[in-house]
Parts: sequence; C-alpha cells; structure tokens
Amino acid sequence: MCGRYALNHAPAILQEWYDAVVMPDYEAHYNIAPGSSVVVLRQTAQGRCGSLMRWGFIPAWATDLSTIPMLNNARGETLAEKPMFRQAFRQRRCLIPASGFYEWKAVPGQRTKQPFYMSFRDGSPMSFGGLWERARGPGGMPIDTCTIITTEANAVLEPIHHRMPLIIERADWNAWLDPEPVDGERLRQLIRPGDSGNLQAWGVAHAVNRVANDSPELTEPIA
Repeated sequence: MCGRYALNHAPAILQEWYDAVVMPDYEAHYNIAPGSSVVVLRQTAQGRCGSLMRWGFIPAWATDLSTIPMLNNARGETLAEKPMFRQAFRQRRCLIPASGFYEWKAVPGQRTKQPFYMSFRDGSPMSFGGLWERARGPGGMPIDTCTIITTEANAVLEPIHHRMPLIIERADWNAWLDPEPVDGERLRQLIRPGDSGNLQAWGVAHAVNRVANDSPELTEPIA
C-alpha cells in the first residue's frame, strides 16, 4: 500500500524532469496523507501538464460522495476488471511525483509498527503510477481526484511490507500517460514491482505517524 509520502523537489525541478508545459506552484511536504491536494502529471493536447488533485479517488458516476470510501490506493492486478477503476485505467492514467514514501513494519515485541522511508539513491523524483477521475462535488462543481496504484513489493520492500506503490520508469512514461486506448496487455506488463537497484530504505521516527507533523526531520534515519 501507500498511505504517506513526501514531495520536496521544487516545482521548477519537476517541470524540467517531466518536460511539462505547466506545473502548479506548491510547497514542499514531508508527510502527505490521503485527502491532501497532490501534484499529478497528465498528457494533454498541449503536452504533459501538472495540476493539483485530491488524493482519494471518486468515480465519475458517484452521486453521493459521502458513500465513497477514501480510495487512496488501487490494486494494480485487478484494475482492468474492477468497475470502480476500469474506465480510468483505460483512458485516465497519470503520474504522481514523489521524493519518497513511507511504509510500516510490524516488529516482534514492539507495540507500534516501525515506520520506514524509501527513496531513490540518486535523489531523483519517483513517478508513482496513478489513475485520475473528474466527478461532481457539492453543487455540481467538478472535482478532480486520483489514486496511487500498488503492486507486489520488490526485494527492498518485501522485508518491510508485502505491497508498494507502482513506480513507472521514464522509458514507460509515454505509454502510461497516453490518453488514447492502449493495448491492455502492454499496460499490464507495466504493473510490476519497481527495480530494487536504485531504491534505499531506512527507519525513521514515529513522529511521522501524526499527520500534523510535516518537516524534513521526518525523513531522517534513526540510530
């Protein structure tokens, strides 16, 4: 799963990294939680565009938003079959930039799970595979929302947790972002555990458990 992550790469860096025509202004955050407004990359007629969306998917057909759970994650193995995500998987895929993400490990003899932070060794941004949708909020106002796709853990994550966010490699960005219908088998091949070679993980303080905490210290390794 992916329930918290960080994004501290500046907007200008992301705009260059993704060769985006536009990137929203945003502040660095080190403890992004579901329900937050997050940066999302989509392919448009003008090129790759960044925008802000609510993290927590709402399907377009939803009429009573109070009945929709906080769908911050979508299981990658069943996207093509699940009515909740099926159409978005076909035509509304996106990238969700991150500097790193958190996961929690159950430790024998420890009452509270130990949080870990994962990032790329070379310091580059991660590109989570996501889905987005436009629904109607109160008063009929449009609301854009997104979800982060998860897959099986790779060798780095497996000792910590059995799931991880789907990370889309640069070579696959165009195929993933293509808004036109894409061969389903080609898409399914992209849903796989991320490469372990550039990924690192370390334990961090339990302060990250509290959503109100949001500072660089949250990502620092503990002794």
